[in-house]
Amino acid sequence: MKLTRLLAYDEFKQMGDEAVKKGLYRNDRSVFLSGWGWYQPWYYTPPGWEPHSGYVMIKHRPAHPDERGFLSPHYWRDWADKRPPLCIVAPNGETWEIDRWSSNGTGWIVTGEWPNITCSPSIVLTGYHGWLRNGEFTDA
Repeated sequence: MKLTRLLAYDEFKQMGDEAVKKGLYRNDRSVFLSGWGWYQPWYYTPPGWEPHSGYVMIKHRPAHPDERGFLSPHYWRDWADKRPPLCIVAPNGETWEIDRWSSNGTGWIVTGEWPNITCSPSIVLTGYHGWLRNGEFTDA
């Protein structure tokens, strides 16, 4: 399965609002499909990006990339000057925030631009274990 669609923030928000109006969850699996992704400027918005109009959780970069927050040191080192954190819908329909710390380590090293993203090490989600290499999910 490949990464296929990168939603703009306004599109993501509108789709989530419409899902809620229909009685669904904001990030419902029937609305946001596997292979889709979106930036999360409400967590952190890099300099040069259009400011997020709502609340932003992190206003400034940490003094040191290993400073423990929910975004990984890899994000702060490699991506924080280039893009907001990114969320992807995995093959099992679960949302996966690729720029966070992982449950068993410091998170994923992300290389490449959408849709040709590679993340290392492997991905372990509820009901899914595999890899994202050059924009394509593969089984472990």
